Amino acid sequence: MISPQQIAVICPTKDQPEKVKRLLGSLAASKIKPGQIIIADGGHNLKPVVEQFQNRLKVTCLYCPEPGQILQRNHAHQHLNNDVSVVIHLDDDITVGPDFMTLVVETWNRECRRPGKPLAGLSFNLMDLPQLRNSLFREAFFLSVNSAGSVSRGGYAVPFCPADQDRDVSWLLGGATAWSRDVLIQHPHPLSFPTRWAVCEDLIYSYPLNQAYRMMVAKDITCLHNDTYQSMSFHQGIFYGVSSAIMRYHFIRQHDEMKTWVWLWMTIGVAFGNLVKGLMGSPRHLGLFAGGVEGIFRSVICSMLNGDSKSLARSLATRKR
Repeated sequence: MISPQQIAVICPTKDQPEKVKRLLGSLAASKIKPGQIIIADGGHNLKPVVEQFQNRLKVTCLYCPEPGQILQRNHAHQHLNNDVSVVIHLDDDITVGPDFMTLVVETWNRECRRPGKPLAGLSFNLMDLPQLRNSLFREAFFLSVNSAGSVSRGGYAVPFCPADQDRDVSWLLGGATAWSRDVLIQHPHPLSFPTRWAVCEDLIYSYPLNQAYRMMVAKDITCLHNDTYQSMSFHQGIFYGVSSAIMRYHFIRQHDEMKTWVWLWMTIGVAFGNLVKGLMGSPRHLGLFAGGVEGIFRSVICSMLNGDSKSLARSLATRKR
């Protein structure tokens, strides 16, 4: 059984003072508070924001030696209090409700008593994500959304939010999830290099845990994602498109049950969908199309040359977005 004192929140962020202020404000409004909050700051400028909440929250600003969501989280793990047993990872664009911590404690304690595999982690229910509908197009390109929380042979992680029920899943969200500290210690993140956008990092980390642990989405622990991707420019879309294609390719190369040809066909379908939306007047989707095509080309060349997908993924860290 855990208590709020045994829960820590880690938020990796860089140069987002307003988002951090909004997140901390929502945590401060919670009926019960976590025992520790770490703002893992990759920009070295958020202490003034954090200081505004130190009389209401047990929060510290931790300057991180290297920027990048994964590296910042890993650095924060080294600064957890000794009595912390559950670690919540929250992105800076998440906000929580007043019952958030109460529900985390109740749900974690209930689910840990279930027989079977030990609980690795539980994702929260992001209520403002779009509800995707299945279609013949999605079926044709291995993008079916019928099996929420599953992972296709092409590396498509089927969304499970917004959730209408508690559900065991095969992967967990990177920025809205509570983790067992023991699991985080015993299973370091395989991405040990900087990333400018941590796309697929949650899939890369959580999917392999599915064999030995149970993972789930908790319907009643609701959050908001406050998505700002709609304002993405054409050039930003290129970066996001190429990053998404390459990082998913890197993921499938780590698992024998995944198929490169399925990934290729699926990614062509994604690119085509973005092209259609782009031609309807969306510069963001035109950028995603162009970046997706580049990502496909670079990944196929890597495959033909029997290259190292990790080196391909690392190359994204030096690319401007």
